[in-house]
Amino acid sequence: MGRKLLIALLVVGLVISFSVTSFAKGKVIKWKVQGFVPAGMLYHDILLHMADRVKKATGGRMIWEVYPAGALVPPFEGIKAVSDGVYQVNFGYAGQWVGKIQVAPLFCSVPGGFNSIDMQMWLEHGGGKELHQEMMDRYGFNVKVLHGPPLSMENFMWSKKPCRTIEDFKGLKMRMMPLMGDVLTRHGMSVVFMPGGEIMPNLQRGVITAAEYSIPAFDKTLGIWEVCKYVMLPGVHQPCGQIEVLVNKNAYKKLPADIRDQMESAIQASRFLDWLWMEKKNIDAVKFFKEKGIQTVVMEPETVKTLVKWAWEYLDELSEKDAFFKKVWESQKAYGKQWYPFFNTHNLPH
Repeated sequence: MGRKLLIALLVVGLVISFSVTSFAKGKVIKWKVQGFVPAGMLYHDILLHMADRVKKATGGRMIWEVYPAGALVPPFEGIKAVSDGVYQVNFGYAGQWVGKIQVAPLFCSVPGGFNSIDMQMWLEHGGGKELHQEMMDRYGFNVKVLHGPPLSMENFMWSKKPCRTIEDFKGLKMRMMPLMGDVLTRHGMSVVFMPGGEIMPNLQRGVITAAEYSIPAFDKTLGIWEVCKYVMLPGVHQPCGQIEVLVNKNAYKKLPADIRDQMESAIQASRFLDWLWMEKKNIDAVKFFKEKGIQTVVMEPETVKTLVKWAWEYLDELSEKDAFFKKVWESQKAYGKQWYPFFNTHNLPH
C-alpha cells in the first residue's frame, strides 16, 4: 500500500510539474517599449520592425507594446523611467542622456570619428559594448544595454541659406546634437538642443533658423525640406549614429533563458537588416530631394578640418576632467589606430 501511494504521489507531482512548465512556456510576456520620435517617422518604423521580429522569434511568447516618443514619459526622461521600471524597454540613442551623463554621446557618434562600420567593430571587438554597460552601471541606471542598427553619416545642417564656411554659420540659430553643438557654442555660434519632434514647429515659428537631425531618409519624413532649401554636407558632426536599446535589468533577469536569447537574436537581426533598409531609404530620399529642388552644399575642406580640430580639442579637454570620459575616448582612438590601417588598405575607393 505504501509503495502504491508513493508511486501515485510521484505521478501527481510529475503531472503538476509538467502543467506548470507548460503554462510557463505558453505564457505571453508583454513589455512596454517607448521610442524617441513620433509615430509615422522612420525610426519609429524601425522600432515596429524590431517589435515584430521579437514576436516572431519568440513564437508570440513575447509582445512589445510600442509607444511613440512622449507617450509614456518625455523623451529625455526615458533612461530614468526604464531604470525605475515605469516600462521595460527604451529605444533611442545615447546622445539623449548628455544632460545626465556627459560621456554618453560617444556611444552614439563622435565628430570626425567612427563611421557606422567602425562603430560596430569598436562595440563588438574593441570593448565598446562593455564600456557602454559600465557607463550605465557607474551612473546608477538599472538597465541592460543592447544595440540596434547603426545609422550612416547624417546631413550636417539644413538652412534657408547656403553655408560653406564657418562665417556663413554665424548669425543662425541652430539645433545641433551635443558635442558638436557645444563646440559651435564655444566658438560664438547660437546653438540649442531639442527632441526631434520639436524641430519642425520651432523652425516654422522662427525659434530656430537652421537645424540638423539625421540621415536623409529620416529628414525626408521629418519634412524639414519643406522649410529649408539648402542641405550642408559632409556630416562631420555625426559620421554615424547608433540605436541604443535599454532594458530594465529586473525585467531582463526574470525572462526565461530561451525567450531572452530569442529576443536578443531578434534585436541583432534588426541591427543588420534595418541598417540596410535605412540605406535603401537614404538613396530614395536623396533622389526625392533633387526632384524637390533642394540644393546640396558641400562645405569647404578647410571648414571641415577646422570643425574636426575644434571637436577633438574639446573632447581632449573633457577627458582631462573625467576619468571615465577619458577611458572611453582613449579606447575609441586606440581602436581606430588598429582598425583604420586595415580598413583603408582593404577597401577600394569608389
